[in-house]
Amino acid sequence: MARGRLAGGALILALAAGLALVWAAKTRVLPDRYNPFEPLDPSEALNPVTDAKLWLADRDGPLCRAALARATAFRLMPGRADPPGCSRDHTVTISGLSEAKLRPEEMNCTIALRLFLLERHVIQPAARLHFNSGVATIAHFGSYSCRTIAGSWRMSEHATANAIDLAGFRLGNGRLISLKKDWNGAADARGFLREVREGACRLFNTTLSPDYNADHADHFHLDMGLFHTCR
Repeated sequence: MARGRLAGGALILALAAGLALVWAAKTRVLPDRYNPFEPLDPSEALNPVTDAKLWLADRDGPLCRAALARATAFRLMPGRADPPGCSRDHTVTISGLSEAKLRPEEMNCTIALRLFLLERHVIQPAARLHFNSGVATIAHFGSYSCRTIAGSWRMSEHATANAIDLAGFRLGNGRLISLKKDWNGAADARGFLREVREGACRLFNTTLSPDYNADHADHFHLDMGLFHTCR
């Protein structure tokens, strides 16, 4: 009986908290960065509400593109259907993030937005901490690829441009940090790459590194599929 009263009380408190949050958001008591109903500003530091804003952007193409437009230039691509199981639905092509450049690549808006957040709020601070230099260029193996997962019949997240593979980072001082060479290399590079992986695990549903298997010995695989994995 007591347990039932406690459970009922917890439910009432949760409902009250939810109503209070809605009231605070609608009456603009909350700053925009803490208001889940306000669009994401990618330049703002990550906070507990960032996940909610990203969740909404993942499910609303125009909302995602509006957030991305506040962060970097992009080109909206037409929807295309390829062989069965492969498609590109209003993807975007980007070639720059907050500071780092990358070879122009087409990807889902949600991947582009999360990649921007990773670069601005994880990669650049980690590079300055470990190397006293920012990252000028990010090397990648691409996003879209119409194929199944290696050794499986299941379609890869790459088949819908819902993933990207990062291979390395060129620092502003010219030094190249690559997954293949530096995952178990010098201490500063090891620390940097593991910090990037941990940050990616927060922003992407799946983050696979050289610790996962030999197929990922030379890159981070990042995707927004259904499965949650951080290895």
